[in-house]
Amino acid sequence: MTHYIEVASAEGAWTQTLHLPTALPVQRVRHVLTGLARTWPVAAFLPGTADEPVNEVVLYRDPSRTYGTPDTSACDAAVHRLVATTGWTRGAGRGDDAAIVGLGLREGYDAGAREHSPGEVTGHLLSTSATGWRCRVARLVSARLVDHSVRWYAENGVVVRAESRLLPAVGAAARNCAQHRYVVTNLVEQRTYVFQRSPDGGSPT
Repeated sequence: MTHYIEVASAEGAWTQTLHLPTALPVQRVRHVLTGLARTWPVAAFLPGTADEPVNEVVLYRDPSRTYGTPDTSACDAAVHRLVATTGWTRGAGRGDDAAIVGLGLREGYDAGAREHSPGEVTGHLLSTSATGWRCRVARLVSARLVDHSVRWYAENGVVVRAESRLLPAVGAAARNCAQHRYVVTNLVEQRTYVFQRSPDGGSPT
């Protein structure tokens, strides 16, 4: 049976929601985030589906064994630069969330692979508990500077905000969607960590 192991982590649980004064096309937001990625590795959720205009960006950290993880002060500095150049505004704090997890809906990274539905994720969560979680459709995106050029990745997915007791159910949803890896921003433990599929998941990044 497929299971996941922790392959990378970082102290702290940093995340920042940014609100756009006017909704922008996805390609315009990609251009902005690609520019930011030249000085800071971008990992973000763009609430909405497909080519729906973007009016909110949720930034977080994605720990990497290969590239490391920026500390929270570097993340705050990156947001300061972004806000200063775009006019985007910072959202409120964490609220009552215990953990934030983004799950892709496509199996693995193959562009032609099967894509699951958001309802499958909510179904797994509902089978465990009717309360203590929220699930929102979003585009999962990342942009990282590699060999002097920015590598961009985007996938349809969902963002789950859940109590700690429901993290095993989130893991079950990840298995159902055949995710290669996923990141948990644990606001209770103040830790961010990556789960990756084992034993056939390949080399951690």
